[in-house]
Amino acid sequence: MNKNEHETMVGMDRPLPVGSAIELDELDRDGFAQSAAAALRQVSATSGFVLSIEGAWGSGKTSTLAMIQDVLQRESTLPPVIVHFNPWLVGDRDALLRLFLAKIASSARMTEHAKNGQKVARELKAYSKAFDVLKLIPGAEPWASMVKTVVTAVADATGDVSEYKTPDLERQKSKVEEALQKFSRPIIVFIDDMDRLFPLEVFEMVRIVKAIGDLPNVGYVLAWDPGYITRALETASVPQSHTYLDKIVQVRMPLPGLSLHARETLINRSLKNLSPDATKTHFPHDEDRLSLLYFSGLRDLLEQPRDFTRVFNTVAVIEPALRGEVVFSDIVGLATLMVKAPTVFELLRKQPRWFVGRLPSENGWPDKNEDIVKEGQSDRSAAYAACSLPNAVRRLVHHLFPLTAIDEDEFALSQIRDVEGHLAAPTRLLVALQLSVSPSDVSLVQARLYLLYPDRRERIEQSLTVRNCLEFLEQLGDVARAIGGKDIADLDCLCLDIARLVDRAPFPERSESRSFFGMPAERLAIRTIEVIVKAVDQGRADGIAPLIIKDGRSLTTATRLMVLSYLAEDFSDEDRFIAAAREEKEELIAAFAANAVAASARGQLLATGNPGLILWNLSRLAPEACPQVFEALRETDPSLDEFALQILKHSFDSNNGQAYRPPVEDAVLEAYCPLNSLREQARSRLADASLGYPGRAAWQSLVEGRALYGKDGSSATR
Repeated sequence: MNKNEHETMVGMDRPLPVGSAIELDELDRDGFAQSAAAALRQVSATSGFVLSIEGAWGSGKTSTLAMIQDVLQRESTLPPVIVHFNPWLVGDRDALLRLFLAKIASSARMTEHAKNGQKVARELKAYSKAFDVLKLIPGAEPWASMVKTVVTAVADATGDVSEYKTPDLERQKSKVEEALQKFSRPIIVFIDDMDRLFPLEVFEMVRIVKAIGDLPNVGYVLAWDPGYITRALETASVPQSHTYLDKIVQVRMPLPGLSLHARETLINRSLKNLSPDATKTHFPHDEDRLSLLYFSGLRDLLEQPRDFTRVFNTVAVIEPALRGEVVFSDIVGLATLMVKAPTVFELLRKQPRWFVGRLPSENGWPDKNEDIVKEGQSDRSAAYAACSLPNAVRRLVHHLFPLTAIDEDEFALSQIRDVEGHLAAPTRLLVALQLSVSPSDVSLVQARLYLLYPDRRERIEQSLTVRNCLEFLEQLGDVARAIGGKDIADLDCLCLDIARLVDRAPFPERSESRSFFGMPAERLAIRTIEVIVKAVDQGRADGIAPLIIKDGRSLTTATRLMVLSYLAEDFSDEDRFIAAAREEKEELIAAFAANAVAASARGQLLATGNPGLILWNLSRLAPEACPQVFEALRETDPSLDEFALQILKHSFDSNNGQAYRPPVEDAVLEAYCPLNSLREQARSRLADASLGYPGRAAWQSLVEGRALYGKDGSSATR
């Protein structure tokens, strides 16, 4: 995703450089800062002028304070003295007053008007001593001891506090006011993070501003979340807490919400601050999907600047593990749910099927996806309601998981495509929730690498497991269809590599653990090859099928192609990929037979992906080669148990497993060995008490001429 694509997504015409700070007007708050500064110009005329900047946590209050300070310091006349006081950093409730006074006095002293500044500090000293007599904050340490710390730290005047008499409070305050009125520059105290204080600390800080800070030429800018401050005052048992702030603050200024332009700016900056690899295109339609996400709830959920930071920090953490496995836009959507809708994310984590329907492990279940998603409707509604912006969360969920939109009577715009990395595809969701590709998952990254990079194929093949090998084979075709064939440079070699997969570990083991709903690996391989050839060059199909049939390492796939080409009277549309040239038939049969004999001699035929398929169809295509194969197999295994298990395979039942029965046509077995001799071998093996199932069931079926289940030798009747 390049720079222009980012700009198109959010409608930007002036993106920020990577890592730069947002200019004041980029967040549309320059006018707000100007208004606040104008209000603060009343400081010299109004004692203890207080202005509050109000907004929710993360709404940008701190950055807005910096904007206001910038405006004030650009004034042509003498700018005010700015004092920054953050009570949250103090940490000690009793130190609030001490450090508050120290900050003001220290800032006054450090101006170029040193004499007047020292005068202010001396009078603050005397004014503070008066609080030793009149204690305004019950439970706090004596005010005089606090003031001694201030005087020692900031005043140049010599002499001990004992030099000062203890006049009445009003008289001392008058002296402070007189000193401040002679101070030529207003003092503005910025107090941030008040909404991080404990309730009693909030009350004390407000009392300090009102009781002690009500002085001429001194003003205050308080940044807080008004809702939290009101609740804190209620906790501190302040009467009429909902109106208390109005008595303290002269001007209350709620922060304006982020405009659409500001949100576009922030998301553009957030995208640019990610790793460049994060936004590279891995799937078709990446950019379009990101744009749809923005207008499907994301824009509304990112309310405050801090929301952008939190969401895209989360993206930066989880994206590398999901890169190329889940489309980038859906990674952003998932991160948004984690940050802004934790109740929905927790439900998604615990009950993913309520969002996507059947999971991969449930593919054999009779339940319909629609019924499964409907089960979770009430729980999803409750999870939405627990969020601060339930409607926006609902729209985001509907975009990411179209089945939920349909279930909740909303229009589902998106289609579900596993190969395009959609979270709504159950396989992709499980990868996303565990933030990795497990042994049972199929990696889309690996599938793409296998198709495009020949030097990566052997390592990828070695990483396949019994649990995901067939799914990987199927995914190769889907990925090839999605990416097109323009980047596949070695079509012949790729097709041979795929055909050979069927006879390599772990495919034979997976074939032995077949399920009722499983498709044989050789059929999947041929379908995948057909898709790839069509994507690259359909005109080369006629030459690739013979190439596979002649290949000695693709015996199972070659057998299937021979059956489709020369034995099957008709075949389905998915089996169009055949060796079409009839004049090649004898040559291909001879090559196929020679490969079967060679595999038997090496002891490899019975270790292929589907030995039974090879044995059955060799007897039909090249019966003259069967005795050689039989002798080679008997030399390797005199018992012939494995030969019997393969050639006598019959039906498969999901409950009882594999059944065995002799072929209806005796010619299949007769091609290898006289039938009487084979039955004699069967009786010999059955007399061996050590022979267990399923071998015993296979030989017994030959003797009795009926179908038996391999698990216990029971009759396989339906």
